[in-house]
Amino acid sequence: MQNSQKEGIVISNASELYLGPVSNYEPIYSNEIPDAVVIKNGLIEAIGETSTILSNYSKFDYEIIDCKKKKTVCPSFVDSHTHLVFAGDRSHELRMKIQGKSYLEIAQSGGGIMFSVNKTREASKLELEALALKRLDEMLLHGTTTIEAKSGYGLDAKSEIKILEVIQSVNEKHPIDIVPTFLGCHIKPADYLGNQWEYIESMIQLLPQIKHQNLAEYVDIWTDKGAFSVEESQHFLNESKKMGFKLRIHADELENVGAALMAAELEAVSADHLLFAEAVSASALAQSQVVANLLPATPFVLMLKKYANYRMFKDAGVEVALSSDFNPNCYILDMQSVIGLGSFMMKMLPEEALRAATYGGAKALNRENEIGSLDIGKKADVLILDIPSVASIPYRFGINHTDTVFKDGKIIVKEGKKITN
Repeated sequence: MQNSQKEGIVISNASELYLGPVSNYEPIYSNEIPDAVVIKNGLIEAIGETSTILSNYSKFDYEIIDCKKKKTVCPSFVDSHTHLVFAGDRSHELRMKIQGKSYLEIAQSGGGIMFSVNKTREASKLELEALALKRLDEMLLHGTTTIEAKSGYGLDAKSEIKILEVIQSVNEKHPIDIVPTFLGCHIKPADYLGNQWEYIESMIQLLPQIKHQNLAEYVDIWTDKGAFSVEESQHFLNESKKMGFKLRIHADELENVGAALMAAELEAVSADHLLFAEAVSASALAQSQVVANLLPATPFVLMLKKYANYRMFKDAGVEVALSSDFNPNCYILDMQSVIGLGSFMMKMLPEEALRAATYGGAKALNRENEIGSLDIGKKADVLILDIPSVASIPYRFGINHTDTVFKDGKIIVKEGKKITN
């Protein structure tokens, strides 16, 4: 734990210091290679070479954390697409997947999304909170300090509000910052007797209560084959936009239905999944400055051969985010593994994947001016990894490299363990 008598903290002698996009830090000379960061009052105070930093920030006034040229320092992870709150374990479905059962066959046997919906409806708020807090701890221990969390496993008015209230409650209790999203239009539940339009209207009717209780900053809808059409989605999203909600969209995951083009037209903050998006979609997203939020863990656990085309989005000038898509069917809480999947399955260079998992995620949440990179004046959400380089994150795949996690300048994980006050 940091010494409360000190003015701040100096992280020195990083083997690699990854800053991400910066606008305030300026090197003292052209070939400066910064390897030290100063944290003060919860913010990044200074960046530079260790020798220069230590000449200006004394060990008598600042706690010195010496990485001894063995550890990498970077922004902590921003996971901008998660389904944090649900009940029920679906590990039994893995056997069926391996045996070649289709999603429809698994659903018909009592599994799939409605299994999770029924378990979530049955669970109490306290039960859901306990599950969510445990998951948040795992995320934190792997270096994540900000997430987006969606509803979407209630799919009726009472249960969707319950999930959003749980998200609000755990956000107050846990050091990870949580950005809430209403995903009542995940799919039309199997037990809903009306048609698609009637279900959408039932979710629109929830928007005033959600806004009044400040339960969500964003709305989301799954626009895809077997989910909601572009026409249906436009209606829901336009009604949500009128009420002041920001937009994000599950888009073109199973088929190119024009969801990414719709996201651009409506100026959504992010379009997510995008496995079947094409070059025209990438161009439209770039023009409207919509973030392409890519989720490689999802096709990985679904054993698909197709992944989103990262290079197409990058070449079009789209800001890309990487996220976990943590959900009952994709139980991955670890952004280090997501970076690895980005590199191995989508041919992202390690620094491209890290940027997407930090700055890209922050931009997908409209928070890139506060977090997502290490820049002077930004929040000190900082990660020390026990590896020599950024390339070691995907190279040493499947290992938690977290040494120290800072949130708002405070050490909340030290030597890989959560600090409890």
